[in-house]
Amino acid sequence: MKRILLILFLSINLFAFDNIKVENLMGEEKFQTYNKLLDKIFVDNNNSIKNIVIKLKNNGLLDLFFDEAKLIKIKFIFEGNENILNNKILNDTLISLGYYYFYPIKIVKNGDKFELDIEFKSEHYIDPVSFINEVESRGCKVLDIYKKDDIYNYKLNCNKINIKKSKELTSDNNSYIDANGIYWLTNNDFEKLSINTKRIDYWHPSVWFYDDKLNLLNNIKINKKTINLTLKIPAGCKYIKITDIYSAENFKRGIIVKGLK
Repeated sequence: MKRILLILFLSINLFAFDNIKVENLMGEEKFQTYNKLLDKIFVDNNNSIKNIVIKLKNNGLLDLFFDEAKLIKIKFIFEGNENILNNKILNDTLISLGYYYFYPIKIVKNGDKFELDIEFKSEHYIDPVSFINEVESRGCKVLDIYKKDDIYNYKLNCNKINIKKSKELTSDNNSYIDANGIYWLTNNDFEKLSINTKRIDYWHPSVWFYDDKLNLLNNIKINKKTINLTLKIPAGCKYIKITDIYSAENFKRGIIVKGLK
């Protein structure tokens, strides 16, 4: 009898916990209105935050839009203290979702957690489903999403990241074209890098070398037009960014790169 009561108690608490999460994201009024419908929606016993927001969105139960544009604040909480890496991933994710003008308003380092509050003007909140899909494509995991004082909080872990646009550096000549004029490469133990550009371009080299946590190892800048260039790759280099000192427009017609031992 005691065992049955214990199982029942745990089941009720698990169900109540799910209700609290769903109510937090929906809002109390909408949650009470559609309470009976929720029993039919959440029947697969999948309590992941991704599953919850997907089902709420697909059933029209997430209020993301406003009648007019307003100032929005979002908080991102990263596990792990790789601040540069976290900023890079977040910046790339938001831009890929169409958010180009957002501003950091608060940065807090608390032990192994890094918190970043941003602000932007929009007619809608960030779509949590799109955000999860985009940030997962970069190797991050969304641990939780919740609202507090009408502010969405995103809790993430980005310890196993990948630079989405990064191309693998090989011993062969590889041609790449990027209309943004910014090229990312992933290094695989090469000691040197060969870069060739179109003669029509006016490339003023700016080459950045990073380790696997996006800590800067070296930055080479050459303030003159350059067509071909060979550079030494620092030890421990994982990622390489190639662009132009003055304008990426000078460097969008394509490059040929090769790794050298």
